[in-house]
Amino acid sequence: MESKSCVLVTDGQERAALAVTRSLGRAGIPVVVGSETLKSLAGVSKYCHRTWQYPSPLGDPFGFVASLIDAVGRLGITAIMPVTDSTTQVLAAKRDQFPAAVLNAVPPLESYELVSDKYRLMKVAQALGVPIPTTVYVPDGDLSSVLDQVTSFPVVVKPGRSLLMTDRGWGKTSVHFVSSAEELIDLYRRVPYLKNPSLIQQRVEGEGQGVFGLFDHGRPCALFAHRRIREKPPAGGVSVLRESIELPKPMTDYAVKLLEHVKWHGVAMVEFKVDKASKIPRLMEINGRFWGSLQLAIDAGLNLPYLLHQILSGSPVAVPNNAYHVGTRSRWLLGDLDHLLLRLTRSNTALHLGSEAPSRWRCLADFSRLFQRNLHYEVESLSDPRPALMEYRAWISQLVEGAR
Repeated sequence: MESKSCVLVTDGQERAALAVTRSLGRAGIPVVVGSETLKSLAGVSKYCHRTWQYPSPLGDPFGFVASLIDAVGRLGITAIMPVTDSTTQVLAAKRDQFPAAVLNAVPPLESYELVSDKYRLMKVAQALGVPIPTTVYVPDGDLSSVLDQVTSFPVVVKPGRSLLMTDRGWGKTSVHFVSSAEELIDLYRRVPYLKNPSLIQQRVEGEGQGVFGLFDHGRPCALFAHRRIREKPPAGGVSVLRESIELPKPMTDYAVKLLEHVKWHGVAMVEFKVDKASKIPRLMEINGRFWGSLQLAIDAGLNLPYLLHQILSGSPVAVPNNAYHVGTRSRWLLGDLDHLLLRLTRSNTALHLGSEAPSRWRCLADFSRLFQRNLHYEVESLSDPRPALMEYRAWISQLVEGAR
């Protein structure tokens, strides 16, 4: 067994895992990067102490847990920081199989399942007075019983859970954009996971904003906020260019109210869209884990992975509100390139974009602004170049494969 303790960061293929690895590694904390593959984005970083390959948490959750228990014993690991829904879900459910302190970064299962279930979350938000989109609840897949409540289109159909247990293990679900009643009926007829609780929500036009928090058993320790500038896919998805903003009112109050209500522990992202017409921030979802754009908070001066490690080490953490630089931007370059290619090759209708979407020429001009004040690149780093090189190779390979 190695004598020096270290943190195991799961999901090494994720950009958030790279951000956590760099954050802790720069602070002198040894990091083991776990992933399903021998090589991963975070695993090739110079801040990775060593790597650990494990079975799929979705396809083989028992093997995944057994592998991490083995890693804890062999490597002297004192904490595991999960990065995706799949690893967080499995670890929260199997907490009793690990030494107590090792999973202190993992939220309690009851809290995690509540915030991860959009069906339950929206009902809780309504009860707490947090604005949500106009919502029709479909509890059991019986669309006919609620179809008359869907009075206008387009709508967004959201499964309650992004992960569902099936006979073959955990399976992923998807969000669907629907433009007519006929399309809605067909969707519920052919998609099996919509037999489970789901939501039909009026689409909210407006800017995506998020409040991100670090909580210690229900107590907010550090808060951060950003706005989305570009996303992939363009109508709404993963942010590819975002900017830090002052903690917005009343959005921050809503986020804190929700996370205090569930006695949240660890990190979380509370996502809103600010309704363009009413200016009301409406809750979209809560991600009870590290988020893809985590590097922005670090670049803006709020080092959330390190602060989480401080909490795990027993050190008190209390960061004043707005204790970070406002106006810092973070760009996921290849994700932004994907955004550009979608805008150049597909129509606004195909991308579910309104007439107010920027023109293709404007998109090209915006993308070409590679160097701007306060702009940071999420993956690219002159002092740690291997993750970016690995990402470039993978992107080109996918492009070539798709062209065949």
